Amino acid sequence: MAKYYVQSGWVRLVLDARTPKDAAVKAIQWSHDRQAEIFAEPADDRIREAEILEWQLDDQVTVNETGFGASRGNVFDTIELASVREFVVRRG
Repeated sequence: MAKYYVQSGWVRLVLDARTPKDAAVKAIQWSHDRQAEIFAEPADDRIREAEILEWQLDDQVTVNETGFGASRGNVFDTIELASVREFVVRRG
């Protein structure tokens, strides 16, 4: 497995994956898991709600093997990746 630098919005992750697309799908899963943690909190505990902003992905996810902000890399649409993630979860 290769090491990939994945970025989208405020999110910056270093992930091991077989392909850049697999790394991007892992980032979608990571973001989804973090948001689930927030919404599991009691309704009156809204201080953590602000943290959601740092765990949401933008419209695109950039993945490369050279580091954050590198000029080269793969760019994926977040909506497209979310549908791939749903397919993987259902097949799971």
